[in-house]
Amino acid sequence: MKKLKHSILSLLLLMGACIVSCSNDDGETSSAGPGEAEEESFTIPISSLRLRDPFILVDKQTSMYYLHFNNNLKIRVYKSKDLSTWKDEGYSFIAKSDFWGQQDFWAPDVYEYEGRYYLFTTFSNTGVKRGTSILVSDSPKGPFTPLVNKAITPSGWMCLDGSLYIDKEGNPWLLFCREWLEAVDGEIYAQRLAKDLKTTEGDPHLLFKASEAPWAGTITSSGVTGYVTDAPFIHRLDDGKLIMLWSSFRKQDGKYAIGQAISASGDILGPWVQEPETLNSDDGGHAMVFKDLKGRLMISYHAPNSQTEHPVITPIYIKDGKFVALN
Repeated sequence: MKKLKHSILSLLLLMGACIVSCSNDDGETSSAGPGEAEEESFTIPISSLRLRDPFILVDKQTSMYYLHFNNNLKIRVYKSKDLSTWKDEGYSFIAKSDFWGQQDFWAPDVYEYEGRYYLFTTFSNTGVKRGTSILVSDSPKGPFTPLVNKAITPSGWMCLDGSLYIDKEGNPWLLFCREWLEAVDGEIYAQRLAKDLKTTEGDPHLLFKASEAPWAGTITSSGVTGYVTDAPFIHRLDDGKLIMLWSSFRKQDGKYAIGQAISASGDILGPWVQEPETLNSDDGGHAMVFKDLKGRLMISYHAPNSQTEHPVITPIYIKDGKFVALN
């Protein structure tokens, strides 16, 4: 009889443990089987996002899109399965007190390179000129740590919007802008990087100045009147030619806009020939292009260039060796 009571008690305890282990925190029974993860919830519509410089990382390993952005002097990250609805993944970078850059946190671009993920972001600090730093992580959502605790752009120049380009031989290059507030006629440079991205090799090469584009006009700020260069990004065509997207302000109406320059030689050093018209007319810019998980060519930028800016992510097409106008 004692053995029977003991067996019944053991069975009841086992059933109770099963009920607890198969329920969620609200007491509802979970439908997930052994070893199965709960379905992720993507509830943030792209129409509700208010952010600048939307750079999209396509992570084929997880079939996800990642979007990092400036969030109150921190870098925040969202992810999505379809580019339409997003999930907040928290902060991908929070600067420690000994990090050189404590201001700006502009234009965070993330690239997969040699099996790791690299975050290129523009910082500045009191008494330290604006420049782009490279950070690294083993995950596309971070957290990222400084590869080197200083800017990779020239320390004596005011620079911004550094981006990564890998040439057809597999060599890494840094593209960056020299700030128009310092150069007056904003400039775009290419700089060879070491394979580990920690140092530069040789001198930076001037590719072009903003005023070389027929469509670019001047703006005035902080007592300086000049031409802006923002956001250089290179896309290589199947025939080897290069298209560079970059942004400035239009001469005709002062709107922020995306221009394109062509290197018919396929060499990052050019020569670069400016297209006479902008890609868009919706007061948007800071663009990049990518292939989505279905293989479609897409462009991502923000518009309008004001306090209501939001990501614009839409298909883009190539005709006669250049991108076709968006609007």
